[in-house]
Amino acid sequence: MTSAGPLTTLPTELRHQILASVIWTPTATPPDCRSIFRENLRVRLRDDWDIWVPANPPQSAALSVLLTCRCLRNDVQHLLKSSNVQHHPYEIDIVFIPKCGLFPTWICCPLPSQVNLDSLQASFRIMEVEDIDEEGPSKGEFLRHYRGVASDFNAGHCYPNSSPGSWNFYRLLASFLALGPRGLTSPAYQSRHRGSLSTCRRSLRHLIISVTSKEETEIDEKRWARHYSGPARFLIDDQPDLPYGSLGEDLIFPGPSQESPYAWTGHTDLSTVRGMSLREGRLTLGDADRLGLYLANTLWALLDFKWLSRGFGLVVYEGILDDITFYVDGEPRPRFDMDNLLLLEPQRDRTSTPEIAAALQRWKVWVMKWRNKLREGAVLDEPRPSLPFVRYVPRIGASYAPDSESDMDSESGSGSGSDT
Repeated sequence: MTSAGPLTTLPTELRHQILASVIWTPTATPPDCRSIFRENLRVRLRDDWDIWVPANPPQSAALSVLLTCRCLRNDVQHLLKSSNVQHHPYEIDIVFIPKCGLFPTWICCPLPSQVNLDSLQASFRIMEVEDIDEEGPSKGEFLRHYRGVASDFNAGHCYPNSSPGSWNFYRLLASFLALGPRGLTSPAYQSRHRGSLSTCRRSLRHLIISVTSKEETEIDEKRWARHYSGPARFLIDDQPDLPYGSLGEDLIFPGPSQESPYAWTGHTDLSTVRGMSLREGRLTLGDADRLGLYLANTLWALLDFKWLSRGFGLVVYEGILDDITFYVDGEPRPRFDMDNLLLLEPQRDRTSTPEIAAALQRWKVWVMKWRNKLREGAVLDEPRPSLPFVRYVPRIGASYAPDSESDMDSESGSGSGSDT
């Protein structure tokens, strides 16, 4: 065991300040496109997901302190449970690269044993394969290594189901709520829990989703010059590897009405960019606003109690207690109040039946008690109601319909509702 040295002789308050600065110090530098390829240390989180994680992910800074001595271990455990923890949100950086998928990296990682967190910030950044400079490897080499198998956003191929690319965002959230931080770092841990109901429950009071615009470079200007002289295939509608880059996506994820308090407060009129060139459309709508809008509308489809929500989104209500807040380049966008959304009356649609409505109402009564217990730091000693229509994440290429008994990635029915 490593000696703690003179640290344990310091006054408790000073010792706590020092340990807090260690625990919540960023443990990794956000990667760029070049470093992702140069290190060549990214692997798929699962073989049918386009989520690429470091082969040697960073560990929580608190872990090494916990292994020193009893005094410091007690100090760290005290800090992790204290009210001051809310001032230190954990953060995960998520790079979105078209055609490839998502590249998450924990910047400030919680311990696997931390079941109830206060805040998590998911920082989304947009990069492109072309961002690799002349000194780096070619676009072809990068794509050979990181080519996505499920990054197509073309909803027209899947209607009325959502496109494969949209599931990658949901998988990040569901994996974290079901499996904790290891669910976003360890392919082996994912494999051990594959196709089984998780007994480990996580909760999160505040989820902050922050999207940052891509910085334009000299390489971008050269690329735009080539695109402007090229054919009309560079229209936004012809970019299925981008969110809202294909016709029909806004039918799958239309989002709340403009009169709703949850409507996107940035640019929302996708019709203004339909038919524009890719550059004009990006300048009009903005990549960050478009990705943020897509994330918000995807989450809305998981929260509105229609068939996607009933089949895949109930875990979000079970795991996120207070709110989901969106930002684009530091500017606030909608805030989803989870308690208020839970009170929404589901609209009748073609997949709703009296049996489904009754089962959903039983689940709502249970989940309100469940959420209250989590806020108290306890766990409700009452099993989750059986929900035969619940599904989690479908296998790639699986043909499934609303509330059908199709072949899915995880078991359904009664259980935790936190599977991936």
